[in-house]
Amino acid sequence: MAEGELKRLQRELSFKKLQLSSICELSSAMRAQFDVDHVARIFFSSLMAPLGVSRAFLFDRSHDLFRKRGFALSARESQLLRRKLGRVLAGVPCLNVDELPASCDDLKRLLQARQVRHLVNVSEKLRQPVVLGLGRKFNLRDLAAEDFEFATILSRFMLVELENIRYLGQIVEKRKLEHEMKIARSIQLSLLPQELPKLRRYDLAVLYEPIQEVGGDYYDILRMHKGVQPLVLADVEGKGLSAALLAASCQAVFHSMNELYLFRPAVFIARANAFVHEITRGARFITLFWMLLHDEEPSLTYVNAGHSPPFLVRGGELQRLDAGGMILGFSPDSVYDERTVALQAGDVVCAFTDGVFEAQNPAGEEFGEEAVAGFVKTHLHLGAAELADALRRRIRSFTQKASFRDDFTILIVKVRAEERP
Repeated sequence: MAEGELKRLQRELSFKKLQLSSICELSSAMRAQFDVDHVARIFFSSLMAPLGVSRAFLFDRSHDLFRKRGFALSARESQLLRRKLGRVLAGVPCLNVDELPASCDDLKRLLQARQVRHLVNVSEKLRQPVVLGLGRKFNLRDLAAEDFEFATILSRFMLVELENIRYLGQIVEKRKLEHEMKIARSIQLSLLPQELPKLRRYDLAVLYEPIQEVGGDYYDILRMHKGVQPLVLADVEGKGLSAALLAASCQAVFHSMNELYLFRPAVFIARANAFVHEITRGARFITLFWMLLHDEEPSLTYVNAGHSPPFLVRGGELQRLDAGGMILGFSPDSVYDERTVALQAGDVVCAFTDGVFEAQNPAGEEFGEEAVAGFVKTHLHLGAAELADALRRRIRSFTQKASFRDDFTILIVKVRAEERP
């Protein structure tokens, strides 16, 4: 057999193993979760990482189920999708968004604007469609036939599991679940810093609110060395004991490597990514923002690994801190960029997880990243803790006290004026 053909077969085998791992983990995780939002997050994680796509959605009209990942919609746009999606795919297994008929121009424009390229009917009954929307791959290659086959199999598997959850969710072994949550809660609390560092040139604040007893958000403050303070904010995919254990593993990796690669953050994250990929076998991933605060001459060196870009606000100007690379765990050989930004007195860095800007009001409208940025711009006079608390209260007001749908973490860094002797 030719060497090229052997390598191709090895790649295909590796991809099939990844798919099987995703399905197995999906099954295990779903049977431990009895909430549709949690199941949807597990499903998107198991689907998007192996396919390498940046956005996806699932719409099941018969159960009034619509969940998305990777893009935002207004309440009006969500209603448009719900109204037209089922009709355009009735009796059709798959459609390219560019091929939608003229009668669906408004739907086509909306999907194209959100970079959704494919619509797949994953229902076993074509006349009662369940629509899976998929974006392009990270590497910009087209999805292949085996990609659509995997997406359909995984989606149908999830639909069966959701049906089981609807009927069996109330008969979970309550004591076992409570015991697992206590273990996970104990693990997670042990990970969080007990206090914030006292820095000469920076004022720090963190707000952390998990939506359940155990959350997927993770932040940490590592040991300061030679005037450089490392901080990390991450969103670990999933919930429950598995997420807490993955966060614990990541913390061990970060702390063990801090002394070796503290002053080489791009190398640090590349090494950490390789470890995370080895731990998760490419079936789970983590978004992460890693930053080094220089306490002598204020500056920030950072690497963004697929995390929602934090804001650097200076007066009326705003800069998104988006340099970096892929999410952790997606590929063992990912390469990362680092960037250093000079800071001035009064500058504010606002980092957050997606539960902050995805908070919804009763109409289904999301608070949005622009609203976060605008709020920070108009409240630069506040200290870090005051600003974080005011932002939380503003979002609470927007949601009209509705429960958050995802974990909620805000990290604020404000640069102090230099103390005069």
